[in-house]
Amino acid sequence: MFKKENPLTSIIMNCHNGEKFLYESINSVLNQTYNNWELIFYDNFSNDKSVAIASSFNDKRIKIYRSNSFLNLYHARNEAIKKINGKYICFLDTDDFWTKDKIQQQIEFLETNKQYSMVYSNFFLFNEKKKINIFILIFFFQMVELLKKFLKNILLEY
Repeated sequence: MFKKENPLTSIIMNCHNGEKFLYESINSVLNQTYNNWELIFYDNFSNDKSVAIASSFNDKRIKIYRSNSFLNLYHARNEAIKKINGKYICFLDTDDFWTKDKIQQQIEFLETNKQYSMVYSNFFLFNEKKKINIFILIFFFQMVELLKKFLKNILLEY
């Protein structure tokens, strides 16, 4: 069971014109059972109402940053990563949402199984009519050369 000193988790949400499902996506973060998080909302030069929607939430854990020009996702994610303060990083796209205990389960697993460094879990796909397609995939990554290459090539500039 967790104590009050749960590690801070940084959630990165990169956004470029993501207003369609953004409200629901941010709400899924606010409704988490795990409360020690920060949401790094990185607006990637949107020209829709994305920033206004993100700004409408009155929660000091939501931190909004804006790019002065459009960046590809790789660079936008790296800019957002520079803003984090947490021990752990989660990525949430503006058209996705989480079940209420997503962070709790993943952080509990990582904190009690120190040999693992990364967790990837179940996901559900919904279409516009709310039809559900379920994909059950649970992966726990140990810090091996494969993970190091993945992080170097996908998340970090070198």
